[in-house]
Amino acid sequence: MDDDDLQLSLPRPQWSTAEIAIWGGTCEDDLTLAMGFLDVAEIAARHWISHGPNDALPIPILYNYRHSIELSLKWLIRTAARCAVRAGYCGPEYLSPARLDDRLHTHNIKKLADCFNRYLALLNLPTQEQRIDPESWNQLTLLDSEDATGERFRYAVVGRGSMRGRARPEQQNVNFYEQVNELHQLAHLLCHGYSAHLGVFEDWQVEYFEEMRDAGC
Repeated sequence: MDDDDLQLSLPRPQWSTAEIAIWGGTCEDDLTLAMGFLDVAEIAARHWISHGPNDALPIPILYNYRHSIELSLKWLIRTAARCAVRAGYCGPEYLSPARLDDRLHTHNIKKLADCFNRYLALLNLPTQEQRIDPESWNQLTLLDSEDATGERFRYAVVGRGSMRGRARPEQQNVNFYEQVNELHQLAHLLCHGYSAHLGVFEDWQVEYFEEMRDAGC
């Protein structure tokens, strides 16, 4: 390896065991990846705050927060659907894994939030917990209005054919801190708040039905 290669290389970890990453397997799901995208977004956002403005960073930072939110919603939808099916739901919403795969084949935040709200309403939760809280809903709606397709925070040019155009046609000066801080709070709430609450609910539900089965009910 010559000097140029060394200059381009990342610093090697202090211990060789720290060079190893583990991914894949049955433990990897949308929430696992959502946490990772959230960590990357937060590290980059804190770097932007600490080291002064770097205009190349804000859009990639927004993308990582947005993708974490998208993956969190997909995990929450799958979990809520499992809970509804386990409780015996058999209404017009068909909640099989295959149908969910089709329904979740989207990057649209509003569609995902709407779907999660419908599934929350099917669960035996307190009334105030059967919908996404109003503040988070407002933030999700705003995020959807800024990037409905999941493309505007990934590319400089979006769309196809006659609809193809610049993602941000006009140069703007924005208060990025306020924008990213709100997205940061929303991403953490979904990834660590809603997911933890729904995860505890599912654990309780599984335990309850196992006890009922053992009791012969």
